[in-house]
Amino acid sequence: NTYSICYVTWDLKPLRKPQIPAVVEIDGTTPRVCFLHLIGGVNGSSVEAIRKQLRVGMPVRAVWKKPHQRAGAITDILYFEPVKRHPER
Repeated sequence: NTYSICYVTWDLKPLRKPQIPAVVEIDGTTPRVCFLHLIGGVNGSSVEAIRKQLRVGMPVRAVWKKPHQRAGAITDILYFEPVKRHPER
């Protein structure tokens, strides 16, 4: 739904590598269900590199903790990553 590139944490501690908080919209929900989480799985070497890999509204998928580490909570999701699209042949 939307994202930001942040070089500080929520409590203003500086980050060496940026975090990418995003509002993630869950497909097929009525009314729309959205929540705040992190985007991962992208090259975060620069703002330009991140912007080339992300766009508002693009499909993402959850990357989960290992099954034995899960607690049945939203924190079981490590982050969301862009869905890789294969070029049409």
